[in-house]
Amino acid sequence: MEQPTSGAEILTEAYSLITGDRQNDYDHPLEDYSRTVGIFREMTGITLSVEEGILFMICVKFSRFANELQNGLNVPDNLRDAAGYIGCLRMAIEKQRQEQTEVDRIFDQLHKRFKTGEETWG
Repeated sequence: MEQPTSGAEILTEAYSLITGDRQNDYDHPLEDYSRTVGIFREMTGITLSVEEGILFMICVKFSRFANELQNGLNVPDNLRDAAGYIGCLRMAIEKQRQEQTEVDRIFDQLHKRFKTGEETWG
């Protein structure tokens, strides 16, 4: 009898890929895909956001999975990698939000200093 969670292990595999050695090798997904879309822009003249770059990679994996289904193949890394790219997308979005919050905090501090005429950081 098959376990009800059979196949779900691709999620833990994807998690291991995007948080383990690969992240150490390639940097956080936000930095990795910032480089990627920058190279793509230089090559094509087309500007993609980081999110669009990652979504493109998800499309590649879904296309390959569709080919699997059409040809009766079983290539588990396509769905695993798609799950990993979805995780990378979320990681990039969260890091952008954190960085924007930090920028907002700095600008708020500068604005307060400007209004009060402070000359030193307090």
